[in-house]
Amino acid sequence: MIQKRDSIKAKIQSMQAIVFIPVIIMIGILLYMMAWQNKQYRQSIRNLTMATEFNFDFKSNIDYKMYRIVIGADTFDSLNPYGELENSRRMFEQLKDSTPQENSKKGLDGIIILIGILEKRIEDIRTSSIIGDYDRNMERLDKDIYVITDLIEETMSDYIYNETKTLESTRQKLDSQTNKVIALCVVVSAYIIVFLNVSFSSFGKKITKPIEELCEYTMVLANGSLKVKAPKSNIREIQMLSDQYDHMVIRIGELIRHIKEEQELKRKAELKLLQAQINPHFLYNTLDTIVWLAEGKRHQEVVDMITAFSSFLRMGLNNGRDFITIRGEAEHVNSYLQIQHFRYEDIMDYEIDFKEQIMEYSTLKLTLQPIVENALYHGIKNCRKKGFLKISGWQEEGDILLRVEDNGIGMKPEELEKMQSLVRSGGEDVGLREGFGIANVAERIRLNFGEAYGLSIESEYGVGTSVTVKIPASLKGSR
Repeated sequence: MIQKRDSIKAKIQSMQAIVFIPVIIMIGILLYMMAWQNKQYRQSIRNLTMATEFNFDFKSNIDYKMYRIVIGADTFDSLNPYGELENSRRMFEQLKDSTPQENSKKGLDGIIILIGILEKRIEDIRTSSIIGDYDRNMERLDKDIYVITDLIEETMSDYIYNETKTLESTRQKLDSQTNKVIALCVVVSAYIIVFLNVSFSSFGKKITKPIEELCEYTMVLANGSLKVKAPKSNIREIQMLSDQYDHMVIRIGELIRHIKEEQELKRKAELKLLQAQINPHFLYNTLDTIVWLAEGKRHQEVVDMITAFSSFLRMGLNNGRDFITIRGEAEHVNSYLQIQHFRYEDIMDYEIDFKEQIMEYSTLKLTLQPIVENALYHGIKNCRKKGFLKISGWQEEGDILLRVEDNGIGMKPEELEKMQSLVRSGGEDVGLREGFGIANVAERIRLNFGEAYGLSIESEYGVGTSVTVKIPASLKGSR
C-alpha cells in the first residue's frame, strides 16, 4: 500500500491564505481610509492657509494703494492694484474648485462678484482727474473702496470659519474611523494568533521529528561516514530532501574518486603550458644567426637554417597534439641540432641513430629536445674539448629506450644526486634550474605511462653524461 504523504507547501499555502487574506483586506481598508481622510485634511489645511494669508494682506494692501493714488503720492502704474485683484480672483477660483461645501462655494462666488465691483470702483477713480476730483475720489475711497474691501474681508472670515468647522469635522471622522480600524486590527490579530497557535502546534509536531532525524543523519555525514541511509518520512518535502541527501552522498563518493583524476589532469595542463613555452633565448639566437648569415650573403646556409627552424617549430607544435611518432621526434631533434650546429659547429658534432623498427611507435612530443638542450648548454659548452652528442633509440622486449649521450663536463657526485632527486620529485626543486626541463620530461612520462616508466641519469665528472628515456612500445599514433 502506497503511503500518502502530506505536502508542507500545500499546508503552508492554506495557512497563508487563511492568515493573510484578512490582513490584506484590513490593510487595504486602512490605507484607503487614511488616504481619503488625509486628502480631505490636507486640502482643508491648504484652503485655510490660502484664505488666511489673503485675509491678512488683501484689505490693507488695496486700501493703502488706493489711498496713495488718491492723494497723488503714487500712480496706478507704480502700484498696479489691478494685478493684485487678478491674483485674488485666480486664488478664489482655485479655492472654489477644491472646496466641497456648497455654503463655502457660495461665499466664494460672492467674493468674486465683490472683486468685480471693486475693480469697477477702482476704474472710476483711475478715469477721474486725481487733482481736480480729489474730494470726489476721497468720498469714493471711503464709501466704495473701503466698504467693498470690508465686505470681502468679512465674507472671507465666514469662509475661514466654515472651513475650520469642516476641518474639525474631518478630524472627528478620522478619529472615529481610526478607532474602528484599531478595533478591527485587534480582532484580526487575535484571530491570527489563535489560528497560528493551533495550526503550528499540530503541524509542527508532524515535521519536527523527521527534521531532527534528518539533522542527526547530516551530523553522521559530517563525521565522514558515507554509508548511512537517510531517514524516511511521511512528509513529502522531507522525504524528497532525504532522497536528495542519498543522491548527494553517492555523488560525493564519485567526486572523491574523481578528485585525484582532476588533479592529475590539472598537472598535465600545467605541464602542457611549460612544454609550450619555447625558450625565447633560443629563438632570439636563431634569428640573430639567420640575420648574420644573410648579412654575410651565405644564402644557401640561410635557406638551410630557415628550413630547419621551420621544421623544428612545425614538429614541436604538432597541431596541439600530445603524442608524436618516434620518427617525428627524431626529425624534431635533428632540426634543433642543425640550428645549434650553425652556432656551435666549432665545439659540437652529433649523431642520431634510431633503429628502423621503432620509428612508427609513439612517444610524447618534446621528449628528447629538453634533454639534448640540457646536454648542450650544461655539458658540452662547459667542456674545453670538442663536444659530441649521440642520440640513439632501440627496443628491448615491450619497451622503447631513447638515449642522449655527451662527452661534456659531466657532473660531480653531489650534482648528480641533486639532478636525480629533481627528476624523482617532478621538478619541485626550482632551485636547480638547469635540470627543470629534464624533470618536466620525467613527470610527463610518469603521468602518461605510469610509474614504471621515466628516465635515468648516469654521469661522471670530466667524462660525460648519459640520459636514458624508457617508454612503452605503443602505437598510439600522433593524437
